[in-house]
Amino acid sequence: MSEESVRRQLAGPLYGQEPWPIRFHTHGFIFHCYNTLACSGVYNRYQFGTRKWIDGIPHDGPSGSPPKNDRNKWRCGHAILAKGGKTFPGPVEIEWTSLDGEEHATSIDLDTLFKERLVLHTVTREEVKELWLQTLSIEPVSPDIMVEVNNRTVSVYMEALIVTEVEDEPGTKVSGLRFDPMLARSVTY
Repeated sequence: MSEESVRRQLAGPLYGQEPWPIRFHTHGFIFHCYNTLACSGVYNRYQFGTRKWIDGIPHDGPSGSPPKNDRNKWRCGHAILAKGGKTFPGPVEIEWTSLDGEEHATSIDLDTLFKERLVLHTVTREEVKELWLQTLSIEPVSPDIMVEVNNRTVSVYMEALIVTEVEDEPGTKVSGLRFDPMLARSVTY
């Protein structure tokens, strides 16, 4: 397989397209539960959360409080590759018990939530490093999408690497790199 065909395959429908606004075709997925008595999320046939299955029987456990350092929330994720032209393999199915003992269930359709496939960020077009932006039609950004259950609230965030001309922390190695978590949706049940 030629290098050109590999790039076309990785970029999917974004190959050769205008890079602004920044769009995505693949993504990472992260799921966290906080302040729940039990919590389970299923996405792309993977189960996340505190529920464990033993001999076909679910065993639920409580989750703790969120970490003091929010950066730790983004430490582990699962790469979700687009298959058959689909960016999202299906909805996120969530079942949990809030701290008051009430059971909840919801389904989040990421395909609808991110219908335009726009990368959520706060960087202006003028701040983006031009050379990096030009590469996006060949190697698009792959943001991380995090679903967080915290007691009665379910929130969906997106975080992506954006390379900028502007140094937000002058003199540091990552000063021209932005990783701003952006809230896409939050619902309290």
